[in-house]
Amino acid sequence: MNRVHHLVVVLASTALGLATLAACSASDDAPNRGTDASDGGPGSSPVVDAADLDDAADASVDSGELVDASLPVVTCAKPPCAVDIAAGADSVCVRMSDGSVRCWGSDIGHALGRGPDSTDSTSTPAPVDGLTDVTQLTGSPSYPGDVYCALRTGGNAVCWGSNDKGVLGRVVEGNVDVESSATPAPIAGLGSATAIFAGERVSCAMLATGDIACWGSNAAGQVPTEPRDDVALLSATTFSLGSKGSALAIAGRGTVALTDTGLISWGLSGTYLGSGTGVLGREVSWPSSPPGKIDISWVSAVSARARRACAVSNGRVYCWGAAPTLGADSVYPALAGVEPKDAYSLAVAVGARAPCAVLSNAKSVCWGDNAYGQLGGGDAEVRATPVVVESLAGAPVRFALMDTATCALLQDGTVQCWGQNDKGQLGSGTADALPHFEPKTVVLTP
Repeated sequence: MNRVHHLVVVLASTALGLATLAACSASDDAPNRGTDASDGGPGSSPVVDAADLDDAADASVDSGELVDASLPVVTCAKPPCAVDIAAGADSVCVRMSDGSVRCWGSDIGHALGRGPDSTDSTSTPAPVDGLTDVTQLTGSPSYPGDVYCALRTGGNAVCWGSNDKGVLGRVVEGNVDVESSATPAPIAGLGSATAIFAGERVSCAMLATGDIACWGSNAAGQVPTEPRDDVALLSATTFSLGSKGSALAIAGRGTVALTDTGLISWGLSGTYLGSGTGVLGREVSWPSSPPGKIDISWVSAVSARARRACAVSNGRVYCWGAAPTLGADSVYPALAGVEPKDAYSLAVAVGARAPCAVLSNAKSVCWGDNAYGQLGGGDAEVRATPVVVESLAGAPVRFALMDTATCALLQDGTVQCWGQNDKGQLGSGTADALPHFEPKTVVLTP
């Protein structure tokens, strides 16, 4: 295979703390495999001023030229507006520009934060009690419902919702509390954090040092410095990856981390049935693995959920893990086919059944399962290759993918959702059992 090497600069900065990166080594059809930091890793090339990227931003990804991977900034059309979005299996929460959080959908496990007596679904966004100073928001499915965590001003982190595996990080009378809770509360043993990431079985925070602190189950080696144990960790446990971390993507039983030396992974590689294909993106011994490098270079964004993961590398999306992400299982990162000639990818979000990518031409694509029209292509046809999301009211900034519905945060701060609505997932004020192919605007005003 012929390789063409280009010196590129990827400028990437998102609200979720995804890394600013420099330099890229691109291939015609595969990520840069079998390389290490000595090949010209982050920091080995001079930083180029953003003004120098104007011409490069218009170039085709296929040319291997410079791409500006920075996401557009949300500019509120009518403050307060949504500036961040997260989803579980059947619920959605948004961070508002005034620091509050509003949620809708299923309230199983108190995921909506509406109080201890509430378990009913709602199609109307409502505030989470007590949150007024949130700077970052994250969410994940977590049996029996969903879990959300928020980073507050000053680096204090809180979580609420489902808690079967101790992902809320609470201790009562010396024991891990596994009761679900509607009240956002601090994580035991966690000090100031710079970013937070909710997961199905374990949740983690990034510290100012670049180290990681996690709490919840360690049955699959989610905390690689601790012995594997199905008993939840008593408090947030801090560990170092040997390089400074900038972002995490927590799947069902495996974790992918973006660090200053590349993309690494650890935890369980197999599926629940024990096959060898999972989210670690490399050959590993089953059932667990210590941290190891994934052979894909110059990553600006990464996302994972369930048994699949995707990353953006110099404007291209690579995915690995279980179908239907690629149309077929893949142990190693493989090009996902997001290759419009007039645009490149800026970000990717992975759901349990489908991924979506934000493109540089103010459009977006999704692929995977589509029984309720959650891909946004106007039909219910399963897609192994990306389909353009139709009829959005503006340019998308990021996606939140539920199991059977999808929401997009637009550049003007509005949110639109489509797909299944039996639990009010679309936030439209009504609920029904019908598939919705056209995006509906979420009413976020009180």
